[in-house]
Amino acid sequence: MCRLATDTRWRAVAALTLGFLAPSGAAPETMPVDAFLTADVGPLQPVGMAAFGPPAGALSPRATMAGRLELVVDAKLAHLAVVHDPWGRVAEVGEPIGVLPAVAIDIVQRGVDLLPLERSLIRGAHPYWEIAFQPGRAWREEADGGWTRAALPFVLQERSANCTHNGVLAWLFDAAGRVSRARYQVASETCGYFKADLYGSTGLVYAARDLASAAAPAIARLERHRRARLPVRPLAELADEYPGVDPAGFAVDDGIDLRDVSVLGLVAGGVHYRSDCRTRHGPFPFCDSLPLPSYSTAKSVFAGVATMRLQRLHPGFAEQRIAGLLERCDRRRWGDVSIENALDMATGNFRSPAFEEDEFSQPHEWFVFADAHRDKLSFACHFFPRKAAPGTRFVYHTSDTYVLGSALAAFVARRADGADLYRDVLLEPLWRPLELSPLLDEPLRTYDAVRQPFTGYGLTYEADDIVRLAAWLMDGAELDGTPMLDEQMLAAALQRDPADRGLPAGAPGLRYNNGFWGFDAGPSLGCARPVWVPFMSGVSGITVAMFPNGVIYYYFSDSYVFRWQSAREAAHRIAPLC
Repeated sequence: MCRLATDTRWRAVAALTLGFLAPSGAAPETMPVDAFLTADVGPLQPVGMAAFGPPAGALSPRATMAGRLELVVDAKLAHLAVVHDPWGRVAEVGEPIGVLPAVAIDIVQRGVDLLPLERSLIRGAHPYWEIAFQPGRAWREEADGGWTRAALPFVLQERSANCTHNGVLAWLFDAAGRVSRARYQVASETCGYFKADLYGSTGLVYAARDLASAAAPAIARLERHRRARLPVRPLAELADEYPGVDPAGFAVDDGIDLRDVSVLGLVAGGVHYRSDCRTRHGPFPFCDSLPLPSYSTAKSVFAGVATMRLQRLHPGFAEQRIAGLLERCDRRRWGDVSIENALDMATGNFRSPAFEEDEFSQPHEWFVFADAHRDKLSFACHFFPRKAAPGTRFVYHTSDTYVLGSALAAFVARRADGADLYRDVLLEPLWRPLELSPLLDEPLRTYDAVRQPFTGYGLTYEADDIVRLAAWLMDGAELDGTPMLDEQMLAAALQRDPADRGLPAGAPGLRYNNGFWGFDAGPSLGCARPVWVPFMSGVSGITVAMFPNGVIYYYFSDSYVFRWQSAREAAHRIAPLC
């Protein structure tokens, strides 16, 4: 192992500077070498995110990494600039909220690609953050001497929650195995209640290792995933391909502040037209692999798809009763509630029928952030009294989806010892054949021996993952020509069964069915007939709309705004919806 000392030898190398750090909001071409080699020189305020990625004309790397990289975190060199904190997270958590987790990762290099072998969230001892790393880059610049530059994008997520903060870690290394300090910066998030820049310096320890056998499957998977991605073009080019469509109005015309948008895009004709990945300090340099939180889109992608998969494998499964699968849920409230009732948010158990009043009550917020399965399930089973017959009234509860996920897990475990709901129903049979990103290898789970997936939130995607999942569902959810989900339930979820639109869901023209929302876009487009559009939604301000003409539109934001009329009009111009 070697840790780069900050003595006079390395201060001499610091003469190889490539410019000075720019003030907040600027976008320098590169980071000065001395910002990496010493602890006391570098970003004392946020800089342009361009400094954390390869510039145009970057040279091929001079050295290669393969080994264990450890972050040696010093809180004194960590900086936090709070942008928005209405819930008082900083006061509640204290100093650790501004400090990266101290972790170690295995990393390999293939040409210019840097690949962390662990891509899922790493649960460590940090009281607030979990961290995951994405593929990065190695490169060299004219004045770098014997050094090669490295950058890895990473994501921080709150423990027990889905708030997602995106950053990049950058450092120098050489052919002798020496590494510099690392600089990092977090300058964007999909999180409505805590926004902040995190930036600073961390020590690194690097130990070269032979990782060839471990790296081979990861490299092969990276290549397959890249081949499977949809082709990406800049969002502005949508207007070139489809005259009359104005992508500059997306989100803005719907009252969404672009400063709150992580990324947005539209898929048409098999092409993914995508915006930049915005940050407070310029575009994120690794937009292709920007991690995004599912929030409640997991109610569609996890709860909905898993239920439809089990219904396909075990016809009649969706009619099984919750109390028959979960002893903790009493028969008085759950004895007549079916799996499908829970998926439809129609358990009949609620306190207030007003739209999302129960969901945003203080007790329900406590449920969301609880760590242990026993606590979550006890609340979810017992807090809400019986008020209506199951299947007759929609009342939105993430806790109901947790009950559903627990029942699905119990069913799967009874049929095969050691079986896991997420791994054996979704990951292995569906996500892996679809070549989705490794971010989807593991959901958030409870912090106990049960390790129950949250089911209603807690997945992490790349933008490509969610649009390809949406397209797969719209195309019939087939693999090798075989339907993988129950066709009747899928048709109802996607508003293709006029006899089963789902229950009214809080507003005119809005329905909820099998974990998916449905909206009648006909009136807003001047159509003489209904035009039902299925969509997924997430609490922070996330929409994934799947139009019946094959167009897919999405945005990930922390605006708490859920409007997409601009996309309806664009989709209608691309191919008439009525």
